[in-house]
Amino acid sequence: MQLKFVSKSKNCRRLILIYAGWAMDWRPFRGLAAHGYDIAVVWDYRELTADWSRILSRYDEVCLLAWSFGVFAASVTMHELLPRITKRIAVNGTLAPIDAVKGINPDIFAATLEGMSPNNLRRFYRSMFLTKEQYDAFRANAPKRDIDEAIAELEAFETHTIFHAPQVEEWDLAIISEHDRIFMPQAQVAAWHGRTNIRRMATGHMPDFGVLINQIFIDKDLVTARFADSHDTYSANAVVQKRIASRLHGMLAESIGGGPLLGNVIEVGVGDGSLTDLYAPTHDMGTVALWDIAGVSPELVARTPNARPEQCDAEIRMRRQQSESAAYILSASTIQWFNSPKAFLRECARVLVPGGWLAVSTFVRGNLGELAATIGNGMEVPTGEAWHTMIPENLEVEVRHEEVMTLHFDSPRDVLRHMSLTGVNAVRFHQSPIVLARRILANYPADRGGKYPVTFRPIYIIARKKED
Repeated sequence: MQLKFVSKSKNCRRLILIYAGWAMDWRPFRGLAAHGYDIAVVWDYRELTADWSRILSRYDEVCLLAWSFGVFAASVTMHELLPRITKRIAVNGTLAPIDAVKGINPDIFAATLEGMSPNNLRRFYRSMFLTKEQYDAFRANAPKRDIDEAIAELEAFETHTIFHAPQVEEWDLAIISEHDRIFMPQAQVAAWHGRTNIRRMATGHMPDFGVLINQIFIDKDLVTARFADSHDTYSANAVVQKRIASRLHGMLAESIGGGPLLGNVIEVGVGDGSLTDLYAPTHDMGTVALWDIAGVSPELVARTPNARPEQCDAEIRMRRQQSESAAYILSASTIQWFNSPKAFLRECARVLVPGGWLAVSTFVRGNLGELAATIGNGMEVPTGEAWHTMIPENLEVEVRHEEVMTLHFDSPRDVLRHMSLTGVNAVRFHQSPIVLARRILANYPADRGGKYPVTFRPIYIIARKKED
């Protein structure tokens, strides 16, 4: 395999690693960029080997985006990177790329290999796109792969799929193009159904990776900056978030039978301390680890007995936490900002002692629905059922509860101000702030009473680690 960075900065600690498809190189991905991430492209699967320790040792977090035949290649070569990988996305590919049901039909694959020529390779490239304009844009940065090399790569896939190493089969999301003419959509559905979440796109085999990257990976630098900016105004304005923290604490207290929390506590995303201030005054027998990506205020540390504050990305930090070292892991309105909440929750289960408690609140699909309807997109969050399925099997869910909370404002301008004062503007809406503000001011919907609603849809999950 070969690797090349298409976007790289001096001190970046996060990487998006793209596994390209067959007959590709780095050139079609030239110019890709994502704020807060470096981007590297892997291609050429004649041999499935790589020295990741030398190339990627500087990164704390790796987000994997595998496309086409690169999905299979990633599944058998990412093992060394697993401690660094958070999110794993498969795009228009499967774990069984040559398969009559879950991949490319073996007869079609054999005919493609037998008839491969420079002209047929160009036809293959053209078939990846729906329009001539898309294909012409691709041709401007087309791969420079020798035809004999491309044939050898196809031949190698026949061998790889028979004699491959163990595969990593757990993925966060499979993205399927409805008009894919390489990996048929029905084959992709058969491959991923019941294995992971599926998202559809109305594109051909090769999507717009610039758009895709901005949609599926969290800009954590933006999240850090927005919540740091709102530090002085958050507490006075985060009415819903405070109510959610109170509800989460109440549900946990009822689940454990009342009384103080006994043992080490890890709280993820402490913010202004709305949740901390509810449990910390009576906490006993252990430390309270306060983690927040935007930092922890000295005032909160001072009023929290046995506090251990740390400014960190908890999604990464939890991976480094000692196993069975916490009696409680708590998080209010935070994990929706993670690239892979599922992987994070799995780490939480590892860190909890047997009998330990996980208490989290986050949001379900439809959250901030008025904003999304006004501007055409927004932060996608799972359904309540999908959140439930992310809970590891060794955690017993005691409480799962969803609510709807709505704030009403006098004007769209007040809605914008509330977003800014509480850090909600950390949501990446894929539009410039000026365009975003203009759309909200012009189009934000009023209710029948002439007020402008902002609807939150929180979900609460309380789970206990099984004793056995």
